[in-house]
Amino acid sequence: MSAIAGRLHLCGTPVSPETLAHACTALADYGPQGSDIWVEGHLGLGYRHLVVAPESRYEAQPLRQGSLALVADAILHNRDELCEMLDIPAHQRPYLPDSQLLLGAYRRWGTECVTRLHGDFAFALWDGQAQRLFAARDPVGARPFFYAHRGQCLSFASNVRGLQALADAPFPLDESRVANYLIWPLNPVEASFFKGISPLAPGYSLMATPDGLSVQRWWDPRNVPDVRFNRREEYVEQCRELLERAVNDCLRTDHPVGTHFSGGLDSTGVTILANRLLRKQGRSLDMSYTWAPPINARYPLSDSQWDERRTILEVCRREDISCHHGIADGSDYAAYCARDLAVEGHCDLFEELPVMAAAASRGTRVMLSGWGGDEALTFTTRGVAAFLLRSGRWATLLDMARRQAGGLRRWRRWSRFLWQEGCLPFMPDSVYARFSPYLNTERLPQAARSSFLSQYSSVEVGRGAIWRVYADPRRIQQALLDNGHLAARMSAWSNWAAPHRLVYRYPLTDRRILEFSLGLPRELLWQEGTSRWVYRRAMQDLLPARLGKYDEANERKRVDQLVECRQLLARQARRGAFLAPCPWLDVNLLHERLMAPPDSDPGRAIQEFVPLEAALRTWHLWQRYGAMDSQAAATY
Repeated sequence: MSAIAGRLHLCGTPVSPETLAHACTALADYGPQGSDIWVEGHLGLGYRHLVVAPESRYEAQPLRQGSLALVADAILHNRDELCEMLDIPAHQRPYLPDSQLLLGAYRRWGTECVTRLHGDFAFALWDGQAQRLFAARDPVGARPFFYAHRGQCLSFASNVRGLQALADAPFPLDESRVANYLIWPLNPVEASFFKGISPLAPGYSLMATPDGLSVQRWWDPRNVPDVRFNRREEYVEQCRELLERAVNDCLRTDHPVGTHFSGGLDSTGVTILANRLLRKQGRSLDMSYTWAPPINARYPLSDSQWDERRTILEVCRREDISCHHGIADGSDYAAYCARDLAVEGHCDLFEELPVMAAAASRGTRVMLSGWGGDEALTFTTRGVAAFLLRSGRWATLLDMARRQAGGLRRWRRWSRFLWQEGCLPFMPDSVYARFSPYLNTERLPQAARSSFLSQYSSVEVGRGAIWRVYADPRRIQQALLDNGHLAARMSAWSNWAAPHRLVYRYPLTDRRILEFSLGLPRELLWQEGTSRWVYRRAMQDLLPARLGKYDEANERKRVDQLVECRQLLARQARRGAFLAPCPWLDVNLLHERLMAPPDSDPGRAIQEFVPLEAALRTWHLWQRYGAMDSQAAATY
């Protein structure tokens, strides 16, 4: 992919070329294979280039044709379809970059062009004749886009550093966002930690004219039509076709390809499909990457079917795939806690950082991930039990409870299942909050100052859209896609991966797959005594008979990482680190807890570090930016 930046003065004053050049320098990691700017009067556009797809080597952005100008960070999936609709001759298509397809689509359909695009994209297009800037982002936010509207100036960039470089004055820290993070650290959202900077939400577009700025939704998971076939097998056939198409579209590169690989349905299916589709092209998957530890004396292969390394071994042997096992340790965790929260955002998956470095050492350019599957095609059973109860499918509900509990003789388990999954979703929020089976981070010991959090009491009810189960699984899927955690993590990984010249692709979030998944009849979410039935049937000839993901070795590794991280942080604290003031935190309490040993119970040790990690990251945030925010500092 690439990076984009731009500045528009709605009042008509000229834009400085030096400002755009400064922004492109700030975005240098994203595009080492070319950079250019274009400034004309009150508009400036900047672009950094990285070759991924074969046709992307012909990119020459900012692209200008007549009164139109465009910068785009995009890889389109439906190129052939767009070329047909735009009457582009076959001999021109291999040399036609996606930016020209985007521009052609806008010429034909105007702002409605975005509804005809499939793929990963964030772009901004200036229409000189209409005197408007139109920008849009794909439905899940696979490509980042941040903007700032100050007075008569609109700026945008692929990350926060680019926007900071475009700004005439620093952006102050947003303390309400800090409070939200401290209270809900397990709910990643893409909201900026700076006042005045906003992400363009996934599936939204932006329009800027001399009359002002407007943002509207162009793709909404609530507006997806039902998918109805006469036979169950037709759903299975359509699912397989969409999966192969989506994975194949993500393989359009001449560079080495890697994949995530765990023992779960998503990454296992993507890895096998990618490897087989590449072999049809005379190529091979370069490497698969798992966070699971290698099999050794510390982490022996267990007898449990849930040891995901058993699945990984079986598939790698059968498909002739190499696998790189997890190498992240406590030092990686500690280093992650000190990274720039304001720029990188709220993403807690530090184990991917050494994976990126390992992939980059092999020249990998594209990494396929199974992210997004749980929200759509491999959605689990959340809300299904309540739906069965409401729709009178009581025999199916009883069978589901029996299987989930391990038999009707385990009456406490199945009765608890019926209460939590069948009855509790119908309860009002106040009742659900009291009996919720999910971890409530608000109740964990805090290092934040109560006087600070009390100023933002409204944040306490600002938990994510996925904090509870509803009596409709489709509503839960919609809430998951609206929650913001996918976009937050995708933006963070885009930022982390940029110095490694690595681009992440998410085939299970392909819009065609999302719409198929959201339109499925709810009863197909539980069939033949199993969840994720459509996906399992569609991939039954490829997937192992048993898939496992939750296992003791991974849990032991997590505890080892945490213990080592805590030891490193405690040594730093004993040397006097983390004592510098921070108005959001009780620094003495933070210091004390960092030096204390973790709880002997692994589960409690992991839980107690959740708010401690958030406090530590916000401490670093204040040390990095607080001195520049003199007004906020003077408040305390």
